Amino acid sequence: MNRRKTSVVEAVCSRYCSYYKPDREEDTACEGFKFFQRLISQTPAILAALRPKQNPSFKDRYHHVLYHALCKSCDFLIDGCDFTDPDYTGDPLPCGGYIAADLLLEQSMIDESQLAETLISEQGYVSLKDDCVLRHLESPCLYDITNDELYELDQKGFGFLTECNGSRQLAELPLDKDFLETCLKDGLLVVGTRKDSRHFKVRPSPIPSLRYLELQLTSRCNLKCGHCYLGEPTKKDLPLASVLSVLEEFEQMQGLRVLFSGGEPLMYPDLRVLNEALPRYEVRKLLLTNGTMISRKNQADWGLFDEIQFSLDGLREGHERIRGAGTFDAVMDGIDAVREKGIPISIATMVHRHNLEEFETLAKWVGDQGFLEWGIDVPCIAGRLLENLDFLPTPAEAAPFLRYATGGSYHGADEPFACGYHLCTVTPEGAVVKCGFFDKPLGSLEDGLEASWKRIRPVPLSDLECASCSHLLECKGGCRFRSKSLLGKDPVMCALYGVL
Repeated sequence: MNRRKTSVVEAVCSRYCSYYKPDREEDTACEGFKFFQRLISQTPAILAALRPKQNPSFKDRYHHVLYHALCKSCDFLIDGCDFTDPDYTGDPLPCGGYIAADLLLEQSMIDESQLAETLISEQGYVSLKDDCVLRHLESPCLYDITNDELYELDQKGFGFLTECNGSRQLAELPLDKDFLETCLKDGLLVVGTRKDSRHFKVRPSPIPSLRYLELQLTSRCNLKCGHCYLGEPTKKDLPLASVLSVLEEFEQMQGLRVLFSGGEPLMYPDLRVLNEALPRYEVRKLLLTNGTMISRKNQADWGLFDEIQFSLDGLREGHERIRGAGTFDAVMDGIDAVREKGIPISIATMVHRHNLEEFETLAKWVGDQGFLEWGIDVPCIAGRLLENLDFLPTPAEAAPFLRYATGGSYHGADEPFACGYHLCTVTPEGAVVKCGFFDKPLGSLEDGLEASWKRIRPVPLSDLECASCSHLLECKGGCRFRSKSLLGKDPVMCALYGVL
């Protein structure tokens, strides 16, 4: 046994390893053992730091760093390591090399750049996960498109991630082991073979940042829903060239999430071409549909969206009362088709007079389906609802049902401003408006999305009539269209919080 091997056995295996057998010579060494052989050859003085454990309990503080550094390439992992074997029913410990490396990380007994070089030397190219993007909003951020998660970053973390483009090794980068552990734990970084250098489209966004964009692709619709705020459908379509252009501009503006709506977007003439183009854009693509036209046969029209939201306004009776006969089964078939494709599904429900008695049963069904979220709202008095006011519940009737909503994807206010602070809508005519309810344009796509967005005037919460309300920071003033004036009270939110 050579001296270096003896040193590792004495300093690591005999002190830390539950699997060490002093009277047995092993044919294969674990990756933890190999790591310390390399480390001791570079830094012999590290042996002095490896003292007997004071506390016999083990805390796995850097699991993801050490998994990528040691376990992932270890012969014993391939063979079925007890520490990671899901069928193991005991209380396994990792190898001694893993425990000793964790101790060095926790107590900062080794220079971090040397640690990275020694731990991950050959296949240690680090890259941001493909479906994660860097954005510079009001502050630097990372956005996970697939999981719809936004992470705020400090300048040091942001600088580190901008270097994670797949062409540089971890040992070349300024390493913060705690930040690296968090990124690996959340699946934001990948450590492996070299990749082509990735270009991050990062620049400071406008203030306020435009994070959520609704594109009303078409005014066409196959239904005549009794509550539709748009009124009678027409045949106006947003040109495909304009859609692709505005997606590019939105991405450059550091946008996060695009909501493709209508009318009914399944009636958009160029939907299939648009669907094929979606992977080019590093934003989350969400299709808002009434669900009646989605089928297994037309997957080429919707199969590349990141999420599909179905309108479901009750059980069969409540839904068809407002949407029309036969629509409930069509929506259920559409949900099945999208679920088979593996695309996440969300549900949007409008509270109306004829579905109030169905909510308990509907809530149980929604809860059993595993949907991404359940958005619930109350109709605004506009469009076709002006002719169907019998659908409209009173604020007191409707408000309790808003609490059934689940999920956190909300495009409303951001303290200290009222709703729409990070959102705008593009109509089928190419007008840029505050949201779909407001018909006064900020500008048009001919002016440019960014130029139009910069004309927006956010509404401070302090300017609202209800500015002194103790619930203001929770409700954010509610919907500005539903209130009787731009600065007025939203009666539904007032009812929800019991301040009518």
